[in-house]
Amino acid sequence: MAATTAATLTVTAWSLPASTGEATAGTIGPLPLPSPLLSLPLPLPSVTLPTVEPPPLPALPPPIRRSPTPAPTSRPGTPPGSAPSTAAGAPPSAAPVSPGGPFPSPGSAAASIGADPGADLYPQPPVDAATTPQARQVARLADVQHRIQYLQNILARTRDDLARAQREPDPVLQLLTALTTGGDPAAAPPIAVADSANLVDTPTGRAAALSAAIASGQAELARRQQDESRIRREIDLAARRAAIPAQAPARTRGGARLGQPLAGRLTSRFGVRFDPYYHVWQLHPGVDLAAPVGTPIVAAADGRVTRAGWYGGYGNYTCVDHGRADGQRLSTCYGHQSRLLVSPGQRVRAGQVIGLVGSTGASTGPHLHFEVRLGGRAVDPLPWI
Repeated sequence: MAATTAATLTVTAWSLPASTGEATAGTIGPLPLPSPLLSLPLPLPSVTLPTVEPPPLPALPPPIRRSPTPAPTSRPGTPPGSAPSTAAGAPPSAAPVSPGGPFPSPGSAAASIGADPGADLYPQPPVDAATTPQARQVARLADVQHRIQYLQNILARTRDDLARAQREPDPVLQLLTALTTGGDPAAAPPIAVADSANLVDTPTGRAAALSAAIASGQAELARRQQDESRIRREIDLAARRAAIPAQAPARTRGGARLGQPLAGRLTSRFGVRFDPYYHVWQLHPGVDLAAPVGTPIVAAADGRVTRAGWYGGYGNYTCVDHGRADGQRLSTCYGHQSRLLVSPGQRVRAGQVIGLVGSTGASTGPHLHFEVRLGGRAVDPLPWI
């Protein structure tokens, strides 16, 4: 018996046009999957299954990034609008924590990603139009990284579907096994053959289609990861050559750099990762530096505070604008603080204490989440500090 199994996978993606930086929507049409051929020499009457022809592949439209609107949740710990206690001797808060908005619970994150595998579970600051070559390069990086996040979540779901399909009993396979091993075909479960196309929709057929989908997704994921590595190398090289408008007290080899916000152990790098709080794939737009609760956080450079308050999964979050660098607006942001010590609009100096380490928002332990953003888009902070 020859069975031809075909499957299609419809995905949704997003991108940022290079010329304007504005998101456009599109849907990738059905993608034909490889059709594995199962050949078993069986002493059976010939049953010809219909060949499922995949539809023609439409032109690839530009993808879109979307952020879900999370439902309000409750979480143990510091609620929005209240400042937790800090270490003894800590300076008083210069600004109360301002409520920004709720953030998804770990239990609801799976449903959000199930509806949109590319969804951002963390709030996204506004971005500038990508009008310069440097800005378009950073925008391309964000596009590729969100495509990687999408593929990782799709692959995780498809692997789960494959595992379930492989555990399901397949009456067709049971009949074939009985016939090829000399068993009694009459003892096998009955199979309706009135519509031979139904034979394709069996656990074995679904498993073959899902396996082909996984192989296709992994191939694209590898290509996207290579693209990401190349773009990041180019951006990092430009960062090492860029002069920042306000320098930190110290200078390192290669020119002017941002100062370190604190001396902490690096526990998570920039890039797409399996989020330890939500247990789904998300873009991690900064680096995590572990430090005890109450450890002072200092401004990486001179600048003006543009945000200081509660910001969804970031918890207590501060952003400082440092002017323009590499042709784009340069800012640094600091998340999960236990206390904020600056207010929006305030001018700060490099090395000035602006907050204290905490574990607010979508955090699994005390640390500083530190970001460097160009035109509002996140880049790897490590080449800058």
